[in-house]
Amino acid sequence: LAALLSREALPNYRRCMQCPEHRHARWRCKDCTTSPLLCRFCMRHSHLDNPLHRIEYWTGSFFRPAHLWEVGVYVLVQHHLGVMVYSNDEEVPIADSDLVAISGYLDNITISDANHAMFNPPSSFSIFDIHAPRQDALNNHYVRVVHVNGVHHIALVTCSCRGAEAIHADLMYCRLVPTTFSRYQTLFTVAVLDDFRISNLECKASAYQYFQKLRRLTYPMAPSRTPNLYQELLRLSRAWRWLKKIKWAGYGHEAVDFNQPTPGELANFCPACPQSGINLPSNWKEDPNAWVYKRLFVADGNFKADHIRQKNKSEVWLSEGGGMMSKTEDYERFLASAVERQTKAPCSNQFRAIELAMLGSKACDVTGVVAVACARHGFFAPNGIANLFRGEQQKNVDWVLLQALKRTNVDPTQGAMLIYDIACQYFVHLQDRIGHLLPEKLSLDRAIGLFHVHGHKEECFFRFATSFIPGAAVTAGEILETLWSSLNAITPTVRTATLANRAETIDDHATDSNHKKMLNIASTLCTRYSQASAMAHTTGQYFENLSSTISVANRAQWEIEIELAESRRLTDPAAMDILRVQKPKQNDESMLPTEGRDYTLVEEWVQMALNVEEKHTQSAAQSAVAHLATTHWEMADSATAGTATASTAIAGSATADLATAGTAMASMAMAGSATAGSATAISATAGSATAISATATADSASSPIGQTFSVHSMPLSMPSTSQSPNPLHRAIELILREQQAARLLNSLRETIADKSFQYSHVLRVAPRKTVSSRARSAVVQLNDRISFYCRVYSRCQLAMTRLGANKKILSKFRVLSKKDVKSSTALLDPNKPGSSTLQLSWIWQVESNIDQGSTQALQEFQRVHWLRARAQKQRWKEEVILVGYEMQWTVRFFIHKQEDWERRRTMANDNQATGPAAYAARKAAMWGWMAQDANDSFKRTNSIYITPFL
Repeated sequence: LAALLSREALPNYRRCMQCPEHRHARWRCKDCTTSPLLCRFCMRHSHLDNPLHRIEYWTGSFFRPAHLWEVGVYVLVQHHLGVMVYSNDEEVPIADSDLVAISGYLDNITISDANHAMFNPPSSFSIFDIHAPRQDALNNHYVRVVHVNGVHHIALVTCSCRGAEAIHADLMYCRLVPTTFSRYQTLFTVAVLDDFRISNLECKASAYQYFQKLRRLTYPMAPSRTPNLYQELLRLSRAWRWLKKIKWAGYGHEAVDFNQPTPGELANFCPACPQSGINLPSNWKEDPNAWVYKRLFVADGNFKADHIRQKNKSEVWLSEGGGMMSKTEDYERFLASAVERQTKAPCSNQFRAIELAMLGSKACDVTGVVAVACARHGFFAPNGIANLFRGEQQKNVDWVLLQALKRTNVDPTQGAMLIYDIACQYFVHLQDRIGHLLPEKLSLDRAIGLFHVHGHKEECFFRFATSFIPGAAVTAGEILETLWSSLNAITPTVRTATLANRAETIDDHATDSNHKKMLNIASTLCTRYSQASAMAHTTGQYFENLSSTISVANRAQWEIEIELAESRRLTDPAAMDILRVQKPKQNDESMLPTEGRDYTLVEEWVQMALNVEEKHTQSAAQSAVAHLATTHWEMADSATAGTATASTAIAGSATADLATAGTAMASMAMAGSATAGSATAISATAGSATAISATATADSASSPIGQTFSVHSMPLSMPSTSQSPNPLHRAIELILREQQAARLLNSLRETIADKSFQYSHVLRVAPRKTVSSRARSAVVQLNDRISFYCRVYSRCQLAMTRLGANKKILSKFRVLSKKDVKSSTALLDPNKPGSSTLQLSWIWQVESNIDQGSTQALQEFQRVHWLRARAQKQRWKEEVILVGYEMQWTVRFFIHKQEDWERRRTMANDNQATGPAAYAARKAAMWGWMAQDANDSFKRTNSIYITPFL
């Protein structure tokens, strides 16, 4: 802060450091970087080439704002061709005048001829106390020059030796753009016009806002005293925008009528889309991957880009139809003869945005715009933006679709796909409306974006979602929504502009959007390729894991069915309904049978112990439920009796199993078939079984909760619980534990599938409350079964860990979490956002022979998820292939542009046009650098990338 304040005062050394005389220094420049203190002479000489800087003058107590005309600076306009106007080496004989000589103009000027105010500036703070002269001593008029730092008043020196008509070109050469062609009073610098355009494109600043900024920069304390040049800025910015467009299009190199550009000629388009004759090799039709050449377009309407009807009907069009906006005359002629056919499509959803827009406003003559862009990269199609007059009608979309197909070099053999919010309705009568206008033999596919498809019926999701369309790769189809968000920031500023100005502004922003995307296309494709490679591996692995749990016969049958449906999809969209869940028949609970081979006595004992452990868990669960369901003093006698009976039955079964096992193992021991250690353990366990039986009999009249806990609290003697040192016994239990875990996971899968179908096919469509109540009761029972299987599995998994299972076993049978046993949204709500990328938890990917004896619900559950996993895998695999092709097409596009400008350079050299030749050489070098830079980036990212460079 102290350093900033120190600049407000005059420095200690007050002599000019640039002149040899070291005159008194009183002037400094605010726009120069170091801003040294200078005398009038040095200030003038140092700013003859920078006449639009802001300076200050030391009054004796502070620095006041000043102008460069006060020190004699002027703007000298050089000839745009030929020799310069003057030599800057000549000096005025009378040095006190501090003026630089201009041959033939200022040779004999004296100090008395100059305005006295220039040499004796007032010491007042107010800059308005200085009256700016209208002309200098040689009758050179003072003009207003609008620059990025405000409005300036300065003398303009021109030479008319080549005729007055040449002065305008001389001004343009000096980067000054006049507002008129005759008597120059106001000029805009090229810098301020470029700055306004960038501010409009990036900051969405209107012309009014931008000029308000210039007024504040000119007179910060009195902006209103700045001349109001708002209308001049509006008019000149349009002309400047048009001039830059025809320059970029090469109009200065070829003999063409720039007043009548061909449709879309001033626009730019996507370098990564396959365009015949632009970025495709000559033999592209022989490529076996023909699907990659299909052109993907997306269409959408924007109702925020409306326009209020103006009283003044006069319009001045500069480049109508040459860019992104369609030519009004051609568009209106098409609408006059177009046919609008309403249809009762399969999806009868009501789209409120379109309905409200159809109502329109009487104050608006345009209700919005509709556009078509490439669905893969978000580039607006040339001539692909058109006005909406009465909502988003079919004929509006028909027009922009036809223009996109025509202006983006679509070959009919490529095929095309249109992704549209209401494609299910739009395509019903498409051939009747514009079939005769479409390119011959063009196969036109249709789809709905992944955001809007979830607002449709379930049928539309399976028939039109890009996730299930072969060749669509990973294309969301909603990229126009992101483009609208940027465009909506500028459309309110042109609601009351003329239609011509509005169209040119929208056109400029759409073109700039394409330009910025083109500059970043290389990094975008590299990012996509890396992501696609990773996702292709992930989805491929998931699909393989899921397929390993399904029989070969089922997979083969499902593959045949889905391939047939995909082949019929274009002519019969309903064929894709195979992806929908089919209601299975109700089956009883099915458990996997145990192995059919004979068990040894030790294996029989361990297997029996596992059964007892499961019954312990079931008994504990039922007792806990009974205890939570009622308090001990309000328990009804009937409920008590029922619970006691169930618990006693489970306990009796457990003790019987233990007793049987003990008898069997005792016989095994006496026969010498078991080791001594085994016999000891078995005898101990048999004794425990006897004790359990006695306790259960003695306490049959006591509390059922206490009775139950006396059963399941008894530890079972197994290698995993007693830490048996016998490796054989531990190995036997580990094998049986693996079988138990596989059986429990299968039971979990079947129960989860049943629960999902209860939600999707019973609860969601329940016609009566009674049906809904029964379904909810069934869900409660299924939840209890899931909880039971989870508890038993968790004990089993813990036992395998204690038994020293290796990493392969533990990675197959993981720790179970709550999210692993959730019902599938693919069944609960198949059209829910995100369901197309759903992946099942690991329990569905454990390889086991689950098809034998599995329920129909489980098989249908697996079929639906297998088909979706297949679609995910194929889309990401297609994405990897397609992005690889797009990399080559991008480099070829840049090379094509380079060759195009090299051709223009040759033409300019033949005509000895040095300026156009230099510009063409710069553009060719720019495109060549972009091609090489993109090529290098693709090489680093894609190891199998094939460079188009020879």
